[in-house]
Amino acid sequence: MWAFAMARKVIKPSANRRDAVSDGRGPGGRWRVRLLEGVIIILIGLNAYLVYSVATSSAISSSAERSDTAVIDPSAFQVQVEVLNGCGERGIGQLAMRFLRERGFDVVNIDNADHFGYRETVVLDRRGTDGPSQAARAVGNALGTPHVLLQRNEDRLVDVSVVIGKDYGELLFYEEND
Repeated sequence: MWAFAMARKVIKPSANRRDAVSDGRGPGGRWRVRLLEGVIIILIGLNAYLVYSVATSSAISSSAERSDTAVIDPSAFQVQVEVLNGCGERGIGQLAMRFLRERGFDVVNIDNADHFGYRETVVLDRRGTDGPSQAARAVGNALGTPHVLLQRNEDRLVDVSVVIGKDYGELLFYEEND
């Protein structure tokens, strides 16, 4: 019978072997760690910039919202307005529509109000929550009426309704056409 001697080969890590010590280019090399750290630092910087820009822009807009006397650009709102004739004067809705459109408001409807007995012109905010919105106030300022009220109505397909009353002669659009 043959006797076979089995030799075991024991492999010990050696300091001069390529796979024993990483030289920075292997799977867990230092250059990959440094690259990952660099990407993380860039992402943190980008995040800080975005947070700063959002914080400063909201601070600017909140200070503008506090000012009731500031001139408001209607194009910033994308507000849809309807003009309702509440005084019975023929053609008054057309005059108001032209006036508001020249100032950048989107007038989408002209009609008669439920009656012609309105003494004062009223701007009704149909979408506001805690009182009349800046958009409704801007419409009131453009027309020259202080009567801006919140009257939510989801059935109306507009943001603001203007009911022209018998005081139309005092409004800015009527004075301009005299």
